[in-house]
Amino acid sequence: MVGVSTKGIYGVAAMYALSKSPNAKLMQIKEIAATTQISHGYLEQILTTLKKSSLVVSVRGVNGGYKLSRDPQEIEVLEIVEALEGKLFVPNENVGASIVLDTFWGDMQEKVRTTFEVKLSELDTAYQTYFYEI
Repeated sequence: MVGVSTKGIYGVAAMYALSKSPNAKLMQIKEIAATTQISHGYLEQILTTLKKSSLVVSVRGVNGGYKLSRDPQEIEVLEIVEALEGKLFVPNENVGASIVLDTFWGDMQEKVRTTFEVKLSELDTAYQTYFYEI
């Protein structure tokens, strides 16, 4: 796959919101939905998938909610996207037209993956500078 659907984009947004929760406090779906502007139903589907992928944990009950399963410094955006979308970039295995093209596709796959290997905890510092330059 060579793109990220709204599921992947919203998954990263939800994980980012959870990473900003003070003292890793549990967040209810309605809080995450309000923060991210993602519909409650869609967010619930995304969080269920992220839970199955062991990226978030949930606690039931009145004071329950979701939180990251690990520190934001340990979770890459790539993990989140691939948990929701599958492998980020997989060139056709049967191309084999030439060593040049095989090398091109292998190099392209590595560049795409490297772009997404940013940690949740690095998003603020990595992209805050960008907004101040605009």
